[in-house]
Amino acid sequence: MAKIDRIVNVAISLNTTAIKEQNFSDILILGAHALTVNRVLAVTEPGELLDMGIAQTDPLYIAVRDAFKQIPTVARVFVGRRQVDASRISVTRAAVAAYTVSLSWRDATGAVKKVDVNVTGSADSTPQTLATALATAIAETDAPVTATATGADVAVTTAVSGQALAIAVTGNLQLAAPASTETPSAALNACLRENGDWYGVSLASRVEADVLDAAEWVESNERLFGVSSAQAGIIDAAVSNDIASRCQQKQYFRTHVWFHGQADSEALDAAVAANRFTFYPGGETWANTRLSGVTYDSLSEGQAQAAHAKNANTFEQMRNFAVTQNGKVAAGEWIDVIRGRDWLAEQVKINVASQLIDANGKVPYTDVGIQILVNGIRQALLLGQSRGLVAPDEIDEAGRKIPGFVINVPRAASVSPNDKANRILRDLTFSARLAGAIHVAEIKGNLTYQQL
Repeated sequence: MAKIDRIVNVAISLNTTAIKEQNFSDILILGAHALTVNRVLAVTEPGELLDMGIAQTDPLYIAVRDAFKQIPTVARVFVGRRQVDASRISVTRAAVAAYTVSLSWRDATGAVKKVDVNVTGSADSTPQTLATALATAIAETDAPVTATATGADVAVTTAVSGQALAIAVTGNLQLAAPASTETPSAALNACLRENGDWYGVSLASRVEADVLDAAEWVESNERLFGVSSAQAGIIDAAVSNDIASRCQQKQYFRTHVWFHGQADSEALDAAVAANRFTFYPGGETWANTRLSGVTYDSLSEGQAQAAHAKNANTFEQMRNFAVTQNGKVAAGEWIDVIRGRDWLAEQVKINVASQLIDANGKVPYTDVGIQILVNGIRQALLLGQSRGLVAPDEIDEAGRKIPGFVINVPRAASVSPNDKANRILRDLTFSARLAGAIHVAEIKGNLTYQQL
């Protein structure tokens, strides 16, 4: 039978390439833990960490808990892992019940191996005897660890430093908050290689060296880092070596510092990010925000002004309510502007790349071809207007139209032959007015007996 192609030949191309976009509404909370061998774990409620054996007093749990307390809040939180070589399992009480420790690790090929250790308590068991039995049982497995019982605790240490080890416990067992010698920057880099679907960063650690290390990493990796600190020097104008001053001196555009008197037991930085990330980039401000389940600070005007002068932020009581104040990064720019700028840059990249990839054969180096790329930029800017980042077209007092954005387009005929030969388009620029936000209103009026 002859093919119909002899009469009609049809060729349909697929110009449907979808480019993965960077997410600007997810937060990663980095902490030391041995809950998984992977670097990044996604949770949708803090109870998931409790189910895995983490203690309620663990700073990592506290940060995740305070993120999910917010109204509204994000749908998920990424938990990043700092390497832990030594973990401690505590027997909380003795009972006639099963005590199970699950160990997971990766072998030389990268495959995940798992072993379960089970000990059953008896009527005469004590926390100490159960800990000894668990340590002995762990040592008898082929897991690459050593286990030692001390009192009611079992210390589990990896045989090789840097070996990823996950520990899960069930029964009357609890994992103590572990320590890590891995720097936050090294951990963040490992997390990024495994899963980069996050934009905000918070640390479970309050150690100043950890904070400054993470701030350096974030600055060069286009993320947004939140810091909470109870350092008294932040609210003292005479002090210039506190964490806020040091971040200001370094002019970090991607780190926002918050003074919080309860920073050791609460995570204001994670809470405010989780709340603000429910808005599209450009549609929010980080000042005048109410937070749930976070203790406000009663600051004097001088203390608040001292913090704000260092570009730090505060959470203060205003009559019968409390709101955030300032809303700036350490370099002095508004936090929402940094997030909005990153989002807009991503939209322009995606739109223009899509035009180049999905072009019908090619984008010609002509005025018409250049306009194809301009349309991609315009689409991003129009979306920025609808999201509240870019100002709309407005009218001034003289009745003149003030555009929200202007795109400057080169003519194909004016492009240098060398650029055409190299197929590079330059001098395609735009300027856009920020919509901004109102934080303070100054209103004046007068009262009169005269008719108005």
